Amino acid sequence: MGTVNTLEYVTAASAGNTTDFGDLTVTRNATAGTSDGTRAVFGGGSSNYSNVIDYITVASTGNASDFGDLTTAKVTAATSSGHGGIA
Repeated sequence: MGTVNTLEYVTAASAGNTTDFGDLTVTRNATAGTSDGTRAVFGGGSSNYSNVIDYITVASTGNASDFGDLTTAKVTAATSSGHGGIA
């Protein structure tokens, strides 16, 4: 995830730069995220303390979609048990 409202990705097997993935639903930074390799979900943020939760489909580029709201606006932390098949 990027700052402001930009999402970027990098292909790990390349030595290239990041590429535009899409945009967050609202401008913010310092969001927390988690992914299971299929969907990434992230929320909160330090720009005016956001309560927004967004999601993206990992396999396709595009803008984030609204997933819901946190109960209060805050900077968040996230974790996941998904490892994308890495042993």
